Amino acid sequence: MSTFKHHDSAHGLSTEIVHSKPVSASGFSALPVPVYRGSSTFFESTKAQRAAVDPLGLDYSYGLHGNPTQFTLAKRLAEIEGTVHALVCPSGLTGIVLVAQACLKTGDHWLIPENVYGPVQALARNLLADCGIEFSEYDPCNADTVQSAIRSNTKLIWTEAPGSLTFEVPDLKSILATAKAQGIRTGIDNTWSAGIAYKPFEHGFDFSVQALTKYQCGHADVLMGAVLSNNTAAFADVERKNRILGLGVSPTDCSLVLRGLLTLPLRYAKQAESGLQVAKALSRNTAIAKVLHPEFEECPGHAFYKRDFNGFASIFSVVLKPEFTDAQACKIVDNLKLFKIAYSWGGPESLALVVNVPESRKRHLAGSDGVCGQILRLAIGLEEPADLIADLMQAIEAAV
Repeated sequence: MSTFKHHDSAHGLSTEIVHSKPVSASGFSALPVPVYRGSSTFFESTKAQRAAVDPLGLDYSYGLHGNPTQFTLAKRLAEIEGTVHALVCPSGLTGIVLVAQACLKTGDHWLIPENVYGPVQALARNLLADCGIEFSEYDPCNADTVQSAIRSNTKLIWTEAPGSLTFEVPDLKSILATAKAQGIRTGIDNTWSAGIAYKPFEHGFDFSVQALTKYQCGHADVLMGAVLSNNTAAFADVERKNRILGLGVSPTDCSLVLRGLLTLPLRYAKQAESGLQVAKALSRNTAIAKVLHPEFEECPGHAFYKRDFNGFASIFSVVLKPEFTDAQACKIVDNLKLFKIAYSWGGPESLALVVNVPESRKRHLAGSDGVCGQILRLAIGLEEPADLIADLMQAIEAAV
């Protein structure tokens, strides 16, 4: 239809343009969720504008507080992970910050694993210096260190499965049992599983945080995170902190993540299988001492992974043999033609990095001689595995 009834207006042209009504959406139905943009959200009356707002409900009082595009994304994320509460925020790290600040106050203590995502360690140090919130680290490969590290003021135990860069899988069941026995809140960075390979709320977690930047977006063009929970009281604290900090996300970015969710299971499975093919090929290369992929028995925590997870991601690391220097490791990455040197994962392009971890974290990765070699992290994209394998082999040969 392109014919519209003309009518004379008693208002000037600018006024008419601003107040012109949109066409009816009745009868229109399509798969994409509309992008609802808007800062000022219109109320039907003064009474509606003054009405109390349920922060855990659909609040259409101001653009910063949400819109149907944003809330639809949160709803679908909650459905994927099997929970009732979800909010989206500017990044995965923002989600972790929200959980920490909602659960902890001056004088409190929280536990984080030694192999946690690096910025979380920086966050813990900052909260200690600025807010007097104490923290300590536990060995993710030894659940008993959680029990011994708990203090009377411990309020939050954070987990990451598998661990950042080195991919150890902790005994989540034991850690959760210890926390629940003492009434301590628990959270997990569940980005690696994309809410597919591990269901934290079936196991008893209070919080799950994901970086939607990764697989959910799937195209490496959005920065966003999510906090999910089935603990209403705990989630209310996070929602309150989110409002106080004035955090918001773009509805256009939400629509891009919603589009990514349509193919999430297919991409996750395809990239995972490609990643496993690449990992197996590397395991046979004489330059590789160890493959850090939970599917491999040599990866710390493999048994816990087989018990708790029903899938795996396309990102893993390899440990080079000790005779390889840092310069040679960098040369391998620099010689790659199909891999980009970049952070993140879950996008269509494969990525590679030389990673440096503290010596204290290498104790679980060392060989029989007690030495751990240089570590390369690889994130496998949507290219053909054979092409990626050939690229890696030529890069390693050139470095040798």
